[in-house]
Amino acid sequence: MFLAQLRDVHALERLVDSGLGALVSATAVPELRGPLQAHRAVTREHLAALEARLAAHGAAPSAARDTGLALAALGESLLARVRGGHPAGNARDAYVLAHLAVPGYELLGALAGRAGDEETARLARRYAADERSAAAVLDGLWDRLLELSLGRATAPSVPPAGVPHTLGDQAGDG
Repeated sequence: MFLAQLRDVHALERLVDSGLGALVSATAVPELRGPLQAHRAVTREHLAALEARLAAHGAAPSAARDTGLALAALGESLLARVRGGHPAGNARDAYVLAHLAVPGYELLGALAGRAGDEETARLARRYAADERSAAAVLDGLWDRLLELSLGRATAPSVPPAGVPHTLGDQAGDG
């Protein structure tokens, strides 16, 4: 079960890396692009370390798991393109990606500890903290990113206060 979880976490980090890559490409706002790039760099460090831990156990990443989650990352990439780079939506997706890895690392840490692999247990605890830190950076940006996203909207999502908005009014019977 320990090696299966290690492979799962590796596959999740591949998903996070791909998703962050799509979000970086779709994001022009420096306030968000910088944290996304930083999170992606940390994610790539995580991937390399996870691969080293797998190798230390005579194992390799799971091609099936990596491929399955790569398809999910493709969906994220398409969603980022369709959304058109709205900062708040991209930040939301990055926030979800950061939190996606946390439970995997928590489980990995517990399983590694039970398996007597303290190096992997320490790594898992540190990487769970890294993911929480990446999300915390976004916590400080919500208001600004929402402001930027609303400024980019082409039409208000709700009518201004005091303006009647019913089908009867549009048809001329109101």
